[in-house]
Amino acid sequence: MRGLLHGREAMPQGSKILVVEDEMIISMEIKQKLQVMGYVVTGQAITGESAIQKAGETQPDLILMDIRLKGDMDGITAAKRIIDLYDLPIIFLTAHSDKATLERAIAVSPSGYLLKPFKERELMTNIEMSLHKHRVKQKLKEEITPLSSPGIYKELSLFPVPVMTTTKSGLIEYVNPAALRMTGYQEPELVKKPILSLIGEQEHVRDATAGESLPARPHPIMPDQVGLRHKNGTSLPITISVGLITGETEDDLRNLYMFTGSEILETADFHFGPGIIQNLMQITAALKLPAFVLDKRMVLAGYNHLFTEMARKAGISQYMLNRPMFETPNFLLFADMQDLQEIFISGDTNVTIKKFKTGDEVAFIQFTRIPLKKDKVTTHIATVMLDVTNEQQALYEVERIKKVFSELFSALEQLRTISREI
Repeated sequence: MRGLLHGREAMPQGSKILVVEDEMIISMEIKQKLQVMGYVVTGQAITGESAIQKAGETQPDLILMDIRLKGDMDGITAAKRIIDLYDLPIIFLTAHSDKATLERAIAVSPSGYLLKPFKERELMTNIEMSLHKHRVKQKLKEEITPLSSPGIYKELSLFPVPVMTTTKSGLIEYVNPAALRMTGYQEPELVKKPILSLIGEQEHVRDATAGESLPARPHPIMPDQVGLRHKNGTSLPITISVGLITGETEDDLRNLYMFTGSEILETADFHFGPGIIQNLMQITAALKLPAFVLDKRMVLAGYNHLFTEMARKAGISQYMLNRPMFETPNFLLFADMQDLQEIFISGDTNVTIKKFKTGDEVAFIQFTRIPLKKDKVTTHIATVMLDVTNEQQALYEVERIKKVFSELFSALEQLRTISREI
């Protein structure tokens, strides 16, 4: 078999690389050559799903991604997801250079594109150029001075995502309309107040520790325990992203806070895609039915607050809900990937009943999966949950009584037979 790499040349060492290639012989050959060149191979993946997972776990400096992969997710789809999640440079490897594939690959904005078989020098050059471009891009991001640019707050006001800016000492300076809607406050009520007056532990976390003798020193708050205090006194589960806004001088430095959470998903059209998803979430919430919607990437496109509570009891935090289903093992309690793929293909509604056990309590939940279609093609699957514990217990009781009567009748028949013999 002809090798993919030919020739050898020393290059800078130490950069971490993830290899995504479904042909293990080729993958091992690439790994060996990379190690000879001085790179560190952080892992190997053969599917798009595992590539996303390993990119998050190993945090490589660069990814070599084969476009054609085993499974339902190809390299282009996986690359887009990785870039969105981790902003990592990706070089596509492919033996196919047809126009359609090339156009899809270009749309993802990869750092490089290599046709198999390629020479060692070509690979090293692409890797080093990609790493250099990525470092320059990151440096430019750090050096951007939006405060000195006109209209920065006007731009933030148009953001559909809740955003706040604070001084270096943490006093709120600006709150965009989306953040005001999320908190229930008016801007004058928040400006010049410490942002920590809004951010803290979720209520259920404090309830869980009530009565315990906590240490006098501060205890850590994990990402999935953060809550944003609403004006009405409630605490909204959120995920926080923090950045910096720099200016011409050190005094211009500002902190930028961006919030994501279930409340945003329930109220913002831009998260839901088709309007039918938003309407479905509102209807199911009004009917007291937990519900969620997954798209073809197995990412939540919408869910109501009742599902948030169920997920929390199953150990799925708000942070995890913002990630793909296959990155959250506990999500298998609510959805099976194979079943969902079959529904995407068939377009048929599916109804199943699952048994859940929490401590000493047993519940039966009916899952109704409804395909949402555009031009007769299933684009999303809505799942609506109904507690049918009482019905199942009633059926169980009926079966139990039938069994008791059957055993009683059998015993009477035996007595009758014995009586005749006597």
